[in-house]
Amino acid sequence: MATRRAFLGTTLALALDAWRPATAAGTRVVLDRLQPGIYVARAANAEAMRTNAGAVVPSLVHVTRAGVLVVDPGPQAAWGGALLGAIRALTTQPVRWVVNTHAHPEHVLANTAFAGLRPRPRFLASAATAELMRQRCEACLASLSTQLGPAAMRGTAIVLPEPALQDGAWLQTGETAWQVQVHAPAHSASDTVLYAPQLRLLCAGGLAYRERVPEMQEASLQGWRRALRQLIALPADMVVATATGTPAQTLVPTLAYLDALAGGIGAALAAGRDASQAADAVAAGPFRHWRHFPTRHPLNLQRAWRQLEDAWMQGELPA
Repeated sequence: MATRRAFLGTTLALALDAWRPATAAGTRVVLDRLQPGIYVARAANAEAMRTNAGAVVPSLVHVTRAGVLVVDPGPQAAWGGALLGAIRALTTQPVRWVVNTHAHPEHVLANTAFAGLRPRPRFLASAATAELMRQRCEACLASLSTQLGPAAMRGTAIVLPEPALQDGAWLQTGETAWQVQVHAPAHSASDTVLYAPQLRLLCAGGLAYRERVPEMQEASLQGWRRALRQLIALPADMVVATATGTPAQTLVPTLAYLDALAGGIGAALAAGRDASQAADAVAAGPFRHWRHFPTRHPLNLQRAWRQLEDAWMQGELPA
């Protein structure tokens, strides 16, 4: 009888495993505690690729007595489902707010894992980010499926946010008030920052990197530099962005890299050099050990040169 019960138990467990949705299969999310009620999902500090299934965003989770805030839920349904499971291990409070800081797919496509919750969370973004997601998410989903493989993206659907976050407004999550900043353009066409003064915590989306070369495919070099200067001036102890760390580990070195691009290329333009000399113009030595330097830095040189050359032709010097 005991053997039969063990067999039935094993069979039932296998059946339940087979029944579980794809969002739970093969994916585990670990939440690291930053301070009471504040957690960050452990993610790869890298660009999205098949080896990491796009799990490169340290999603922020804030547990309050009024519900749970999730910022940048991740790249696909499996990650989002595992993130939700990790949240459920912490609290029975409902997820009430899901914030999308900018319209890059590895940050937002895991919205799908939270859309079926009841009560349904509010999905929030700036007006520009919401519109960009409406325009691009279908193509971004197809592109990320090609990049990561269809298995990684199984079950992922597009869930659009409401355009509710405005620059200078406040988002109240329980007893925590988050100041909303919208920087447009910067790292992307529109980047939303949440800053909690009482927690000395800054959620900076794609605006800050840690020992990884910033991705500038849609960036405004000058807009990004302006945004970082403003963020560095805020009293904050911890930054959650493409990686987690202090301002000195994230904001400051990211700005130093962008300043090196602007300063070197600006000087080269003033000296009458052309784009073929961009690599020699930029003092990149301090950043050569950063992740993806050999592949990402040359692309950034090209983009920065084009932007600054256009500004130079209009009589605008890099500040």
